[in-house]
Amino acid sequence: MDSRSGVAEENTVSSKGIRKKVKNSESVALQRYKIDTYNLVDLDKVLNDVYCSCRPVSADYEARKDTLKHINALAFDIYGDSKGGRPVLKAYGSFAMDMFFARSDLDVSINFGDGVSELPRDSKLQILERFAEKLRSLQGEGHVRNVVSILSARVPIVRFLDQRTSVECDLAVDSKESVLNSRIIQIISQIDDRFQKLCLLIKHWAKAHDVNSALRNTLNSISITLLVAHHLQTQDPPILPPFSLLFKDGVDPPNVEKRTQEFLNREKRNKESLGRLFVTFFVKLQSVEFLWRQGLCVSLRSGLWISKRWRRAGVGINVEDFLDVSQNVARVVSDRGAKKIYSSINQTVEELFEFLNGKIDGAHLKDKLFVPQPLVEPPPPPPVPQVEVYHQPPHHNYRCDEFKGHHNKRPRFGNGDHITVRHRHGGEEPIHAADDDSHAIDLPPPPPPFGRVYRIYCDKFGPQNLP
Repeated sequence: MDSRSGVAEENTVSSKGIRKKVKNSESVALQRYKIDTYNLVDLDKVLNDVYCSCRPVSADYEARKDTLKHINALAFDIYGDSKGGRPVLKAYGSFAMDMFFARSDLDVSINFGDGVSELPRDSKLQILERFAEKLRSLQGEGHVRNVVSILSARVPIVRFLDQRTSVECDLAVDSKESVLNSRIIQIISQIDDRFQKLCLLIKHWAKAHDVNSALRNTLNSISITLLVAHHLQTQDPPILPPFSLLFKDGVDPPNVEKRTQEFLNREKRNKESLGRLFVTFFVKLQSVEFLWRQGLCVSLRSGLWISKRWRRAGVGINVEDFLDVSQNVARVVSDRGAKKIYSSINQTVEELFEFLNGKIDGAHLKDKLFVPQPLVEPPPPPPVPQVEVYHQPPHHNYRCDEFKGHHNKRPRFGNGDHITVRHRHGGEEPIHAADDDSHAIDLPPPPPPFGRVYRIYCDKFGPQNLP
């Protein structure tokens, strides 16, 4: 195991074995759902309608470009023509990938120089504090508001809202790898437009189901993007190539773009509709749920499922970073987060087939998949009735027929009934009905000086009096 990265090298033998398990699980799932027997034209229409309604328009692009200009002007005010040089600001994340929504925030990296070495964390924090101070000074002038420094995060940022464009922005320092990652994804998305469409739809779904939040230990946006890319890589025939074929001349964007051109000029062999890819994305993930703990991992470089063990036990989902294979980009997903993700996946598969079987219409499917549902609070437990029992020592064993309830009805304690005995002036002791046919309950002697009065709580009966 690499002590620095915390991962084991891929086990080729294990990878072959786990790919066989994935194939078998997916095959069984597809046969069970009989996806090929359905006409997916109506589903395609629903998904295309959703895509058209959520994709950004030209004004959204312009707003983000204007925000970048405003931040560049801010950098000039801070650094001017200083000896160390002004930083270069570059967008990354969903906007740079062209996979953003109108309400998406803008991720911006403040980069100093073109070197590959990373600034120490203390230097990053100092830079962010300078930007935060300048931004706060502008809050009263109507330019920005809601300036927040989040410096304890793994990637420290300063967050603010540009009031002139209504775009929320996250400023980071020296996130060069994220900038490169985003640029590569944007280049690869040109191979097939289904990649961009499916990413937007799955992100829209994830936001509606509250499973697109690193803070809540569910999927971050890059994990969703790479899961979609891998889904397209593992179709038959593949829609996207293994990234290793695009990295033969290195990962510099011009070289990747050159290699990508070879695939742009090829005829598309896979003709699957957006609807089928959407359904099989969830069915595929559903079918491999039990394999993550066995070391299942998504590999974009190989375009395959591989076996890889990560140091952190109990990890929910494993998605290898295609630039730094020692990193799991889905590492924030906890066991609890994975359960929430899979609960949403299972519910979605059920709803998709309800639509395909004509049980719900397209409008209802849109609401179920892409509209956040209100949280349903569990009903409060019913109030526990009180039973007062007057205890006459030394007889502290009573059969049920010695109790008289309302209208002289005698209660029936069942075997194992949970009963709590409380002294009127304090103290509490849980007891059970006797585990025999007598259904007797034993009342422990009350502690002095409180005498003989008990309260018995049992969810079956109203007030009971003991003669």
